[in-house]
Amino acid sequence: MAIRLSFPRALWLLVGSATAAAFIAVAAIAGAGPALAGGPIVTAPGPVIPDPLTECQNAIGDKPRIALARCLSDAQNVADKQMRQVYADMVKDLRGINASGTSKAVATLKEAQKAFVKFRETECLRVGAAAMGGSGAGDMQTACMIKLTRWRTADLTQS
Repeated sequence: MAIRLSFPRALWLLVGSATAAAFIAVAAIAGAGPALAGGPIVTAPGPVIPDPLTECQNAIGDKPRIALARCLSDAQNVADKQMRQVYADMVKDLRGINASGTSKAVATLKEAQKAFVKFRETECLRVGAAAMGGSGAGDMQTACMIKLTRWRTADLTQS
């Protein structure tokens, strides 16, 4: 004789959700999850932004640390140039629209860009400081700048 248990549907959903969360946690701990150290940073929704520190470490191979700093500096210059170009194009495109809301759209874009730059500077200072004076603090800070700059460029491009 089978025993039939009767539980409310909400309880079954809760149990199912908890089970799914447990499987996801186990996969992440085992290294099978999507967020692996040194791999691409996956944001949802949005673009996949590669880790600049890993990119440069792979690019320089066995060269001295100064090569890593140079690689990161070059990557930061490229990222900044791309962001400035996308931002300038966006301002130009907005100004080309003859509408009553154009000036407000341009002004808020400028405010948002200033706020982003301030956030990026502060956040990346925090990332560098979190290394507690370690030898990689500057590299981590620069990689943070690159990452956030690339993110902003992609965000502006999609807007």
